[in-house]
Amino acid sequence: MPHFSVLQLALLAVVGIVVGALNAIAGAGSLITFPVLIAFGLNPLVANVSNCIGVTAGNISATIAFRRELRHQWPAIRGMLWPAAMGSFVGGIILLALPSSVFNVIAPLLVAIGAVLTLLQPWLVKRVTARRAQSTRHGQSLAFRVFIFLIALYGGYFGSGIGLLFFAVLSLWFVDSSVHELDGVKSVLQGLSNGCAGLLFCFAAPVSWPATIVLLLSGLIGGPIGVVLARRIPAKPLRIGIGVCGLIAAVLIALRTF
Repeated sequence: MPHFSVLQLALLAVVGIVVGALNAIAGAGSLITFPVLIAFGLNPLVANVSNCIGVTAGNISATIAFRRELRHQWPAIRGMLWPAAMGSFVGGIILLALPSSVFNVIAPLLVAIGAVLTLLQPWLVKRVTARRAQSTRHGQSLAFRVFIFLIALYGGYFGSGIGLLFFAVLSLWFVDSSVHELDGVKSVLQGLSNGCAGLLFCFAAPVSWPATIVLLLSGLIGGPIGVVLARRIPAKPLRIGIGVCGLIAAVLIALRTF
């Protein structure tokens, strides 16, 4: 494990606040923290598990800040908890079961996929909005729970961009909910998807605890900030910026790996 300087930890704290806010708004903040941790000298696997644990606190604090929007959503959320938790654990187990060299090779591709999903989010929202006009609420089907499980599995294995995926799926099923209500539910699912795998990683994975603790503490601050901003500013420009940065990071990680 590399030794972090005070300056690096301070910079990571600033990044953690920003990412905690971005996860509440756009759901793709890990596309920033993961490359930053690699730039600080962590190998991709350690960066991934540390990032997974570290962003959980921001998701939790964002969920608390979204409590007004979540007031009437909890009965529906309860049906999503078990597939999200199971998917997260399975994804984490897959990550730990495969050789670390496998993740090191595919990490640039995963970052690129997350970045592309981020850039496509405005298009996804547009398609979802069009479908809303033709749809009615029809509850949580088996297909819906399968989608939640698969997204959480991806979240347990890597996780960047899961907020965007959760938001898109929720928009298709919960057609009567507002954007901010869906953002709140998305924060709950993000926290669970990162948190369950993160709990496993605490005991069974190589974690950089200095970096993780800094991300946890700074994320607690960033989450509520993101909720306030989500109620006031459009998320689209932020998503585009995150997506472009993610693509650049994917190229840099690939060059470093290969």
